[in-house]
Amino acid sequence: MHIQYLPDAEITDFIDEKLRLLLSASFLNNQDSEHFACHRYYKEMPQHRYMVWEGDELAAHIAVHEKQVSIDGNDYSIAGIAEVCVNQAFRGQGLVKRLLNEVHQHRLAAGDDFALLFGEAEIYSSSGYQTTTNLLLHHPDKGWSLAGKTMVRELDKEWPSGDVKLIGLPF
Repeated sequence: MHIQYLPDAEITDFIDEKLRLLLSASFLNNQDSEHFACHRYYKEMPQHRYMVWEGDELAAHIAVHEKQVSIDGNDYSIAGIAEVCVNQAFRGQGLVKRLLNEVHQHRLAAGDDFALLFGEAEIYSSSGYQTTTNLLLHHPDKGWSLAGKTMVRELDKEWPSGDVKLIGLPF
C-alpha cells in the first residue's frame, strides 16, 4: 500500500471515478450516496486529496480544504478535513490514522495553525483530535450559531476557549 497526495486540480478521470465510487459507497445516508455518485466533493471542491492505494484499488481517502477561522478578529489558517472514508475491504488497518499523520505533517509545513473536522471522538481522538464546543458557523438567514460534532487538532497554535468563527462554507 502507498499513500498518494494530489492537489485536486490534478485528479485524473480514473481517480475521479475511483473517488466517486468510494465516496458513494461510504456515505449511504440520505441523498449523499446519490450526490457522490456524480461529484467527488460535498459542498465545495477541496484543494487537496490524500489517498491510500493497493495497486489500482482506492483503499482510503481524505479531502482537505484550505480554510480560515476568525479568533478575536484575527484570521488563522486551518486544514478542513472532509470526506474521510475507507473501502470496506481495507477497514481496521489504521489507514485513517496513517492518512491523518500525512495530512498533519503537510499542513503544518504549509503554515496551517489547526486541523478541524466534523466527526466522532471515538474515531478521531487517537489521532490527536479533541472535541470543541466553540466553533461558530454562519448561516445567511440566522447569523452565527454553534456547530455540532466539531473536533480540532492543534498544529501550530493553542485552540482558544472563546468563540471561533469559521469563514466560508463548512466542509
